[in-house]
Amino acid sequence: MMPLRGTALMAVTVIVLLAISGCSQPDKTVLQTPLDITPGSTASPLQVSCQTAVIPAATGITTVTPYGQSYTASFPPDQTVTGNYQHYAGTDYSLDYPATWGINVTTLPLREYHHNSDGCTVTLAYELDQELRFFYSGDNTTIFSSSVVDTQRDIWPRDQDLHVDYADIVNSILGDPDYCANTPMGAFTISDVTDVPLTGVYYKGIRVDFGKINATGFTDGTGTAYIVTGVNRRGVFIFYTSSQDPVLRYTTSGYMFNSLRLDPGF
Repeated sequence: MMPLRGTALMAVTVIVLLAISGCSQPDKTVLQTPLDITPGSTASPLQVSCQTAVIPAATGITTVTPYGQSYTASFPPDQTVTGNYQHYAGTDYSLDYPATWGINVTTLPLREYHHNSDGCTVTLAYELDQELRFFYSGDNTTIFSSSVVDTQRDIWPRDQDLHVDYADIVNSILGDPDYCANTPMGAFTISDVTDVPLTGVYYKGIRVDFGKINATGFTDGTGTAYIVTGVNRRGVFIFYTSSQDPVLRYTTSGYMFNSLRLDPGF
């Protein structure tokens, strides 16, 4: 994808990957448990202090970011529980997610990734934001994330051969969006790229299976991304887990992607 601005950008990486227990330090592993989208801080390249999320009972999640901004992710009024899953219905899409999971959401500026013979550079996308929403397990091992940009522009990063660089898209959400993928700040391997049908719209998406290399100290994991070039929007939906539990890796992942419904105007 092409996310995020300066210090605000690091909030996404922090939100997705830092542990509740504290900030990352140069001399210790950042995560002892696989995943946590609770805001924290990082010693490099930003100098910010740790903040702790406050989670109200059953109504949503109020988060204070390391940059002093707060936002609340309230559950939509039409959410219902079906079995062990809860239904989320938003403006752009709906899906079912495990009833014990939480939700976090924020809107941040988008970043662009430019590849040339001299390497890769990162810039701000012109007047474009993305809505980032995370559905996450209580044990911090698994997330389902969505990134939706309201645009008809081609926002996908491309390599020197003008092929879409899927590693950059994944890295922009699960890695460090201030850097291009497969740098010392985060590395992702792409294992498979195929077309995938989408419910609610007439066009297909691109399914990308990937793995995360432990280049940053974060726990390794595997995931699947659906990359959607819609009529009016661009979207990335990612299931990622560091758990070896086959129920999480396959059953839960399949259930959530199968429940994904896009708005006809997506």
